[in-house]
Amino acid sequence: MNALWKVVLNEASRLPGLTVYTRKGMRLGVVHDVLLDTTQRIISALLVTGTTPNLVKDGANIIIPYRWVQDLDDVVILRYFPEKIDFTESSERTEFEFEDDDGFYDD
Repeated sequence: MNALWKVVLNEASRLPGLTVYTRKGMRLGVVHDVLLDTTQRIISALLVTGTTPNLVKDGANIIIPYRWVQDLDDVVILRYFPEKIDFTESSERTEFEFEDDDGFYDD
């Protein structure tokens, strides 16, 4: 196993459970899981749960790009986060919904 990949995996393994804060010091939520890009061997995103409703509508779980992370130690500090994430009705989907463009699954 490549030494750099070991560093990435080590960093990824310590992220779940860390509290995430915006650059302004507002609590966003907690890292629940880490998404890895195995092709590029990088951490690509974080799944954040238990989000603060005044930052994310209804306290929904969100995935944020790892490039938004500025620093991490005992907590994760983001270099960027929008003022508030608000979902439109068309963008909200349940875990098992998907677009069926060709009508294959129509009864």
